[in-house]
Amino acid sequence: MIAHVEWDWLERIRTASLFRYELPPCTFEPLEGQWMWVSRDTVRPVESRLCAPLLDALAAEGVELRVMKSLVPMRDVWTTSLHASGIRLRNAKDWPRS
Repeated sequence: MIAHVEWDWLERIRTASLFRYELPPCTFEPLEGQWMWVSRDTVRPVESRLCAPLLDALAAEGVELRVMKSLVPMRDVWTTSLHASGIRLRNAKDWPRS
């Protein structure tokens, strides 16, 4: 896995506290294809785990972090056969607004 982040966000990643929640899968269903799952019922986590320091947690999962001035050059990745997620690209500097 490769994750891309803008330089402006690197310090936030270094200092962030992030929790990973394991949720029971029984009430989840696919939304908009197979990549996003939702539950219409209230669910309680089976487990929660602190992933900190976050950069170490990413490395432990085998994630290669690439730091870029801007994510705009990545915009064409969604027209390829690569699996790509960009759910928070609206926060990227100079990202085209439609």
